[in-house]
Formats: sequence, C-alpha cells, structure tokens
Amino acid sequence: MAGQGNLPELETFAKTERERQLVALQRGFRVTGSPFVLLPGTPRDRVSTLQEAMTKTLKDPDFPKEFKKMVGDDAEIVLPNVMDKSIKELPRDPEVVQLLKKITGVNPLPSR
Repeated sequence: MAGQGNLPELETFAKTERERQLVALQRGFRVTGSPFVLLPGTPRDRVSTLQEAMTKTLKDPDFPKEFKKMVGDDAEIVLPNVMDKSIKELPRDPEVVQLLKKITGVNPLPSR
C-alpha cells in the first residue's frame, strides 16, 4: 500500500512485532484524535444517546463548513463507532507504550 506521493507506508519499515505494535499504537492515537471520554459505569443508554447525537452532528452536511468557519481548518470526521473500535484495538503492551513515550518526548530517540 503506497502513501501520499507514492511513498511507502510507515508499517513497511517495521522489522519486529514490537515495532509493528508501536506503529499501530501511534496510528491509533491519530485516528482517535480527541475523543469524548465518559466515566466508567456510565449507563449504556446515556452512552448510546451521546453517540447518536455525535453521529447525527458529524453527518450533518453543514457541519464541515461550520467547523471550518469556527476553527479555520477542515474537520477530520471520525464517527463514534469507528473511534470506539480504534480505541479498543490500541496495543496495550507496557513496553510498546513506554517506547512511544520515548519517541514522542523531547529526549533523543532510542537506538533500534
């Protein structure tokens, strides 16, 4: 699969399972962006109501242009069901999480 401008996808550079999980974790965070987070134990009917409201808003044909007018940037629409699935599929290996923290931090990159 080629990326924009026929560049290889980042996954093609992963040499180990740990590196593949690292790429998946980073991509998962990009997909989810800024999710709405509810407290554990929030009643399922309230979760469903909020998901339906967000889906309706994001599917409104006027939403992208109103978003651009307010924020000055294009909306990257991720529907609640896609975001929920992406969050559930994030790798949770503590070593991979620590490595992502190192890579995204201010210190020099760790050696491969």
